[in-house]
Amino acid sequence: MIPAGINPLRERWSPATIALALTLLAFAVRAAHLGAQSLWRDEVDVIRFAAEPLDRLLRNMTLAQHNGPLYYVLMRGWLAVAGESEYGLRYVSLCASVVSVALVWRVARAWLGRRAALLACLLVAVSAYLVWYAQDAKMYALVTALTLAALWCWQRALSTGAVRWYAGFVVTASLGLYIHLLSALMLPVYAVMVAIHWPRRRGRVRAAGVSLTLLTLPYLPLAVWQLPLIWNTHSTGHSFAPLDDMFEMLLGLNARGMVNVAAWPALLSFLFALLLGLFGPRPGWGGSAWRGRLFLATWAFLPIFLLYLVSLRVPLFEPRYLIFTTPPLLMLAAAGIFGLTALSRVVGGVLLAAIVAFNWLGIGVQAAFPLKSDFRTAAAFVADRYRDGEPIMFQVPYVRYVFDYYFRCPHPTLDGPWTNDGKDEAQVAQMMAAAAAGHETLWLVSSESWLWDERGLTRAWLERHGDLVDSASFARVDVFRYRLGDSDLLPTQ
Repeated sequence: MIPAGINPLRERWSPATIALALTLLAFAVRAAHLGAQSLWRDEVDVIRFAAEPLDRLLRNMTLAQHNGPLYYVLMRGWLAVAGESEYGLRYVSLCASVVSVALVWRVARAWLGRRAALLACLLVAVSAYLVWYAQDAKMYALVTALTLAALWCWQRALSTGAVRWYAGFVVTASLGLYIHLLSALMLPVYAVMVAIHWPRRRGRVRAAGVSLTLLTLPYLPLAVWQLPLIWNTHSTGHSFAPLDDMFEMLLGLNARGMVNVAAWPALLSFLFALLLGLFGPRPGWGGSAWRGRLFLATWAFLPIFLLYLVSLRVPLFEPRYLIFTTPPLLMLAAAGIFGLTALSRVVGGVLLAAIVAFNWLGIGVQAAFPLKSDFRTAAAFVADRYRDGEPIMFQVPYVRYVFDYYFRCPHPTLDGPWTNDGKDEAQVAQMMAAAAAGHETLWLVSSESWLWDERGLTRAWLERHGDLVDSASFARVDVFRYRLGDSDLLPTQ
């Protein structure tokens, strides 16, 4: 007999067990299509930079404009063990993203209560946006996990006063600074967290101040070159984004991932849950509702606003640079959904189902269609038709490293001419004729060519002086093969 008032399911499935199950779900979702997308240039850069001599990698930690120098040191050791396959290269991100689900459980339950925290774990586990970067070899999944770990340690330190938690906070937050430079935007969030705890933990303010001071010390070598760069305006390769555009992009990505499928229904569903979390009923909150809302809102929005202020002088905005603001957005949405279920289980369930469904759709599309530059298929196309000695010209030249990751045949390499500095057709013709001299055929691999040759002068020259015998277009990559004429290609004087 089961005693009255005992729910067998609840007794069998404790909140911690459910959190573990959601963590395993996150692993399955992320591992299933880890190699679905071709590597893109930033991912191949991980291999290139990690292969540099260790002393150079360590020096990069204090040199200007080296983002995430510690990440390449860590990846150097990992790649030596796991190899350079797509799966091995991305596995670190997968593991970091899975650990983030467990850390969300630890962080969220203190603010939301256990049941709403489990909803947050579910949203993180099936977030198409987080799944995308769990399947990317760059540092974005790892910096998210380190941010969560730092906040968990900070939370425990302010609650218990234990030295080990203060030490854990300083270590994890410091690692975050060297994994991605914009982790520095979390420093004010850590300070706000002290203020939120202050009325109940006044005796620990001194220890918190010491910890924050210790945290700034590892940041000083970075600040030495970062602050002058921010003060002196210069080209960064990023366009300026108004604040409303920043919010629209970030909310859209968090609502449905990288694909623009069902964009508005997904955004409205997510925004509704988010607003409920910020301003709606309180049943989803554990402890003091206003403190939880203030903390999560600060974590979610203050780094965005700070990056906007920086971008007024030096444009730096890329949505992925702020990926560590995704967990609080999902926690707020979870609190909103949980609060809504207290008023109507049906309506709350429908909202949860809609948000999960839109993310599941995003995950499916991200796995089924090539969204990154598809150099894997482009290289296979060339390999099937390539003859020894044929030169391959790259436009933009930097993409040769991604192409060569997949194309293992030795080949002469030609850099496509840089024309965006105002070169005229005659100058480009001179450069192209010199590059093509002595070759009967020439391959052109073009990706993001507007960054290098916005007017298309390279292609125009090849169209005039050669016959197109093969071509193919793939996601963000175009391939052309030209048979060149036998006559002198140099322009007449």
